[in-house]
Amino acid sequence: MSGDPLLSVSGLSKRLSGRAVLREVNLNLLPGQLTLLLGPNGAGKTTLTRILTTLSRPGRGVLTFRGSRTTESTRVRLRAELGYISHQTFLYAHLTAEENLLFFARLYGVPDPASRAAALLEEVGLAGVKDRVVGTFSRGMQQRLSLARVLLPDPSLLILDEPYAGLDPEGSRRLTGLMASLKARHRALLLVTHEMEDCLPIADRVVILHRGAVAWEGPAEGLTVEGLKARYFETTGEGGPS
Repeated sequence: MSGDPLLSVSGLSKRLSGRAVLREVNLNLLPGQLTLLLGPNGAGKTTLTRILTTLSRPGRGVLTFRGSRTTESTRVRLRAELGYISHQTFLYAHLTAEENLLFFARLYGVPDPASRAAALLEEVGLAGVKDRVVGTFSRGMQQRLSLARVLLPDPSLLILDEPYAGLDPEGSRRLTGLMASLKARHRALLLVTHEMEDCLPIADRVVILHRGAVAWEGPAEGLTVEGLKARYFETTGEGGPS
């Protein structure tokens, strides 16, 4: 892994409606590294991911991408190298799975869109239903197709907000394997999740956000799920993520 962060924030603070939502947050996302971001509801996770994805501006602090403080031009570069999964899939329900990927591949300027779409449908386990209309898909199938969508341009940075939501065991297994493959290809990943069992074994660092601040951060190596849940309870006073 490279020692230089691909994306980092320093002293990040944000107030909304007069309330401190983020307080002096420091975070580094490195190539080849997966960081788990945990925290109870209202901890500031969504606000942080919106700032990291340039959907919101920080109130105070520095956002750095590839060693340069973000300006309008570097924000454009960041967006071009970013894959972001949120609670919305941004898929077109009236198109088939393949048609969705072909549309977005052309939108992103992906070379040989048909081959890229076919490879990703295979990778997320949807090749057999590529001709089905997405409106007939389960939530888990839509989530898997949404992941294929963000991977079309081969982003160097992925921010995944609850990607396990709605996945069945097979979908969860595929997602974990795909994230491990992305790490091996030197991508930087930030995973916001309440599901630790599948992803903790491939994580490198864990960050617990509480009341807008980083309450605990440490290496994932050697952590068990039960140990992490205990750490989460000690840090937040709440039961661990389920």
